[in-house]
Amino acid sequence: MASSPTPPLTTDELTAIWFDLNVRYFDGVLPPIDLVWSRRLTSSIGMFVSRGGPRSLWSETASPRQSRREIRLSLPLLTPLLARSPHGFNELLSTVAHEMIHQWQYDILKRRPSHGPDFLRKMTQVNRDGSLAVTLYHSLQQEVLALARFAWRCRQCGRIYRRQRRTIQPRRHHCGSCRGALQELGAVRRIPSTAVRSSPKQPQLSLPF
Repeated sequence: MASSPTPPLTTDELTAIWFDLNVRYFDGVLPPIDLVWSRRLTSSIGMFVSRGGPRSLWSETASPRQSRREIRLSLPLLTPLLARSPHGFNELLSTVAHEMIHQWQYDILKRRPSHGPDFLRKMTQVNRDGSLAVTLYHSLQQEVLALARFAWRCRQCGRIYRRQRRTIQPRRHHCGSCRGALQELGAVRRIPSTAVRSSPKQPQLSLPF
């Protein structure tokens, strides 16, 4: 069994990044939050997680409340990106900033995180000085497909969906292109990243954070 990649940055380093971005783009108003590497997060590069609805009040000493929220970063997706690309660190910064906008929606606006008008307005403000490039979606189909172990095919249009875990349920989910029924193909051999880059038949996935 292949060993999991070693986190490219420590928790303290991630926290320092968060603190700097909080001061630069959020006037330091965001309350503390845990930043963690996730080995299981493979369908998106980052995620803001809350285990409850927006709170009306926050306290610096309310650690149980703080533990209900965290920013997760994909270890399988970000590790190779940081290693092979000179722009990988800027991608990490932009990813953290993206999730911090969701934290801002949750903690400050007291609203459910989304990519609606509030997010877009804040994203524009964050991107204004040109240091970051926060976006709504990442095109990381190469990395995601290389991790895939399971596949489903649309019975109507033939589109293939690949995932690392069996997260698609044909009884509940339908094809995103034609709404056709999905058929599970079972466990499949992982696709080398070079094959993903060269194959024109792979569906182009836009991955939300």
